[in-house]
Amino acid sequence: MAQRRETDSQEGNIWTTVYSDMVTNLMLFFLMLYGLTRMSADMRSDITKGLEKKFRGATSAEVRAEKVVKKFTEEETASKVSDLAQSEKSEYTSVEINEKQIKIILNSPVLFSPGSAELPDATKIALNDVARIIKPVPNTIIIEGHTDDMPISRGQYSTNWELSVARAYSVIEYFVKIKNIPAGRFVAAGYGEFKAIAGNETEEGRARNRRIEIVMVR
Repeated sequence: MAQRRETDSQEGNIWTTVYSDMVTNLMLFFLMLYGLTRMSADMRSDITKGLEKKFRGATSAEVRAEKVVKKFTEEETASKVSDLAQSEKSEYTSVEINEKQIKIILNSPVLFSPGSAELPDATKIALNDVARIIKPVPNTIIIEGHTDDMPISRGQYSTNWELSVARAYSVIEYFVKIKNIPAGRFVAAGYGEFKAIAGNETEEGRARNRRIEIVMVR
């Protein structure tokens, strides 16, 4: 009997708690409605739109509009990149464009000296042209450094991997410090000699492999 009485008491406490919560929520709801009546029509409209976006998400029309704008911006960027590759500077710039990325390849014979990550003036000129294209677009940019397969016997870097990362960083540093592009947009990657685009048997081939690839993720 005592156990039955204790059980009834617990159920009564739970019911009281639920009822109190409901009354409290109703009171807060009516207080919010009262507050809305004291606001101007413009403020009520702004709050209503904010609540709709919060609980319903963006409308399908807004989502479609955002996708159209993003697609147009990327296509416009791809067009500018193509124009750059076809200009008089095409001797040191090539381009690959697909649905996943826009890749700008700087592979001039004077891009980097053997064992060095220092940017020559000719490379800075090319980077200036690239910066004008990528700066207005918010996409993530991957800067890939590549080397030839010549072993490093002296100097600042002990392996081609270290050298390739340093070359990628030198490009990022130029974009960030000189061209004022936000650092958070960049990712540095170093591949050493393991993604060669030409044979390393000749100086010409090795020069092509000493390159920077600027990849814009679409």
